[in-house]
Amino acid sequence: MGAVIERDPLRLAWKTSPFRHLIGFGLLALAGLLILIGLDLVRVVVARATGAAGGWSAPGPFLRIALDPPGHFWAEPIVLFSGFMLSPEAFALASVAGILLIPLLIGLILVGLEALTIGIGSAMLAKTQAAALDIIMKVPSASHDEVAMVAALAARGLARESGVLGSSLLIPVKLGGMIGLACAYVFVMDWHLGATLAAVLAFGAVISARRSLLRFDATTARHREGDEAEGVFAALEQRIPALRAHGTGPYERDRVREALALSHRPVRLREYRLALAEAASAAVLMLAPLSVLALGAWFSQVRPLSSGTVAACVLAAALSAYGTREVVQWHRLALRARALLIDLGKGLGPLKLRAALKGKAVLPESGALVAQGVSAYDPTSGARVVSVNLNLAFPSHVALVGDGDAGPRLLAALMSGQMPPSLGRLTYGGVDLAAADPVGRSGRIAFAGNTVLIEGSLKDNLLYGCVAPAGEIDHRLSDAIAIAGLDRLTHARGLSGTLDPEREPKLAADIVEARRAVQTALVAENLDRFVDPFGMERYNRYATIGENLLFGQPIGDAFQEDRLAGHPFVWAILEANELTKPLARMGLSIATSMIEIFADIPDGSPLFERFSFFSAADRPYFQDLVDRRNEQRRSDQTARDRERLTGLALRYNESRHRLGLLEPGLERQILVARADFARMLPVSLKSAIEFYDEARFCAAASLQDNLLFGRIAADQAGALEAVQEVTRRVLTQRGLDGEVSRIGLDTPIDVQGDDLTLSEVAAIDLVRGLVRRPSILVVQRALDGLPGPAADRLVANLRRALVGRGLILVTPSISPIMDQPPFDAVIRFERGEPVVDHRGRQREALSA
Repeated sequence: MGAVIERDPLRLAWKTSPFRHLIGFGLLALAGLLILIGLDLVRVVVARATGAAGGWSAPGPFLRIALDPPGHFWAEPIVLFSGFMLSPEAFALASVAGILLIPLLIGLILVGLEALTIGIGSAMLAKTQAAALDIIMKVPSASHDEVAMVAALAARGLARESGVLGSSLLIPVKLGGMIGLACAYVFVMDWHLGATLAAVLAFGAVISARRSLLRFDATTARHREGDEAEGVFAALEQRIPALRAHGTGPYERDRVREALALSHRPVRLREYRLALAEAASAAVLMLAPLSVLALGAWFSQVRPLSSGTVAACVLAAALSAYGTREVVQWHRLALRARALLIDLGKGLGPLKLRAALKGKAVLPESGALVAQGVSAYDPTSGARVVSVNLNLAFPSHVALVGDGDAGPRLLAALMSGQMPPSLGRLTYGGVDLAAADPVGRSGRIAFAGNTVLIEGSLKDNLLYGCVAPAGEIDHRLSDAIAIAGLDRLTHARGLSGTLDPEREPKLAADIVEARRAVQTALVAENLDRFVDPFGMERYNRYATIGENLLFGQPIGDAFQEDRLAGHPFVWAILEANELTKPLARMGLSIATSMIEIFADIPDGSPLFERFSFFSAADRPYFQDLVDRRNEQRRSDQTARDRERLTGLALRYNESRHRLGLLEPGLERQILVARADFARMLPVSLKSAIEFYDEARFCAAASLQDNLLFGRIAADQAGALEAVQEVTRRVLTQRGLDGEVSRIGLDTPIDVQGDDLTLSEVAAIDLVRGLVRRPSILVVQRALDGLPGPAADRLVANLRRALVGRGLILVTPSISPIMDQPPFDAVIRFERGEPVVDHRGRQREALSA
């Protein structure tokens, strides 16, 4: 926890991964040694190339390391390593090769160093985010705004700065070590040159630091200018009506120009200063190697300085100048990372204290739920409860009833520990709910209220939060689904799902075999009129024109319906069967109808998105296309227009859209084109579609299409329910219903809940509570949207399943069926005040 509140990125980096830093320091030491060797090789090579020490014809020690102090201090050089004696040819080759090899070796070391910094940054990010997450999950729900701020810092802020944090210790050591080594080398070669270099670098560091500050000031000034300019233009927008009415354009133009110029003046001033600082910084840092070169050349007239020494010192000065510029820039980034850690620490400090106040207590399995002077306010719903005093012994079944159920819902949230009371104390079995461990509390008191869907399958959503033995989870889930009435949903989703016959060949074969039984059962019950079967010689009335053309399911993107008209092969088939013109005319009729029907419907309306043939982004295009055709500008129609109109026609389904555009003659033409499509399909495209075959399982089609080998009549009331009832009965008889439900549970779910009804979304949260087998289940929204009989049936299922356990049910009213046997207590809200009606019941009746 301390690592999160750590203000210094250097200490944070070291505490997070000391071992990686030790390896990094070792790599930097090795890189420093290579830099020194490289500088000395430059000295030797340049000296030999200019004729010193006998030139290239004299043998010499390779990699000799010696210090040459001033003569009045020490007469002889101090030899640290005598080197390797080589012949003149070998010495020249080794020296030149060493100069070229050393940068490559340093580059490889830096690659390893970068890998270390990435690892350190990832570890720091994971550690700080995990610590922040731990506090966020424990903090009381009343701290929503503070949690949102801390979450933003821990997510976006840390992710943005993770690279800086990871290298916050190694980069300063790398740059500082490079500067120090370079300066030390120059000092050893000649202390006059070293002193000159140190003075220039110090001056350059000051100028570079000033440049960074000026750059920050210029950025701040630009932001301020933008805010002021936005205000000026906003004021101008408000004055536009008066401007047009009174003709004050020249006055407003001068006023706005003057205001904009005034707001830009501070920016211009700071940019001038920044430009001077940029130029001065560049000049001073360029001066570092040039001053060493000039001074070395001057001293070479009176002092024993070789050209090699001067060249090596110039290279060292250039490296130190580069390092000075980089270290100043890095310091600015480190300050930004430090500011982030300070803000994060300030945000987490109070949250940590609040989180420490709860999460310690453990709730008992049973006990009394006692409210003592409890008051609370929910800003979302506006509900308020004041001075509530309750004493409810559990296990028992309690109903919360009231006009406008905001009060009962708020009380249910309080009783389940979802929010703490503003005043008073709420305990269960003598333990304060506000001090209970959230995980343990949810296991004792489960809350089914506002459903939050997560990414994943339906099963993932139903088991969200469930911790149970592996062998027991499936049994718990099936029971909970039956209690909540979601078995029809799982079965329907299974029928709409798909199956891979290669992975489950037996199940695929069983589905094909069940197909015949389903068809027989439909005929026997006179329900076959509700299904239009697939047939190569039949036009299916409940499929689109495109689906009838393909007579199969596309695999991949090649023959997807929204791309069908643009496929060259499909277009060629349509052209050969003279279908392009009639389909384009149909598409124009569809576009015209859509423009007229949705003329007053805004683009963002769910009605437009659900029922229109084209998206809101395409509406202007089709509007223009229709306008052009209405104006008889036929010459303006392009190949793209014909393709887009044909695409609309291919998505047309007469039974669903009912625009009266499909004639029997056109159906026959489409069947002929279907045969040509299947017969002439190139080998390269055969893998892009799976044709329907009554004897085979179609992996690309849904289970329902495979079972029925046809489409359910969409225009006949009750057809879907009747056909699915027969289908489920046949599957149950053959032992396949569980497999279909399994496939339904594995289908992905829309996190927005667009593929579910409101009652189904609420039932998901109910299942989540049931599978955990809590001591008390608080049901807040499961009855929303349910008709009376369905609500009665659900409550009866819940009360039967929760015999011997607690139930707190929020309901607008209690029907006679719900109240059999009577609830132990009914809490009614009268004028916003809860009134408790304690009642008796016979538990035996629940299990009857």
